[in-house]
Amino acid sequence: MTSPMPRRAALRGAVFAVTAGAVVTPTATAAPESRGGEARPSFTVRDNRGRQRVLADTRRPPVIIGGTVIPAEQRQGPEHGTYLIFNDENGSERGGIVAGASEASFSLDYVNAQAITLGTRWQGEHGATALFFKQMPDPRLPVGQTPPMPTRVELVWSTADGAVLALNDSKGRPRIVLSVDAQDVPSIRVLDENGAVVKSLA
Repeated sequence: MTSPMPRRAALRGAVFAVTAGAVVTPTATAAPESRGGEARPSFTVRDNRGRQRVLADTRRPPVIIGGTVIPAEQRQGPEHGTYLIFNDENGSERGGIVAGASEASFSLDYVNAQAITLGTRWQGEHGATALFFKQMPDPRLPVGQTPPMPTRVELVWSTADGAVLALNDSKGRPRIVLSVDAQDVPSIRVLDENGAVVKSLA
């Protein structure tokens, strides 16, 4: 059976961040921040240098990494979800939480790329939960020059596919896959670089 929410695409999260210790500056209590002239509930915690350390927003916010502001349209996640973003002492995102009407996720970042995403998504009677571990890129690369990083470990459960653990190579290709499908049938597969099964235990 084919799931309406493909396993590998269902829970790819957004880019976020994590840290602590700052001065609270409530930007929404007196006057909500605006984007394009439209007011929206938002709350920002800034340190004594004015750098964003925590952001709570009810719309998809821009991404801030290494002083570069990436437009909100390039962030994955629901446009009108609840976003809680954490920034390091330099103002760069290092993790966050997002919650929407049909999805929720928690993410942690490397210096210039997403590292870990734990998420869930649902639609009607179908749902999925996943944990993704990404390969770390060269930390010296600017964000705009960082290539997409392959997922090295995927731990997924979905109503259509059951439980699956995939260990991937440096190009993101599954090489060992352990699964217990939706009909409770277990299997272990070892695959070559072309995706062909070279060994299996079912």
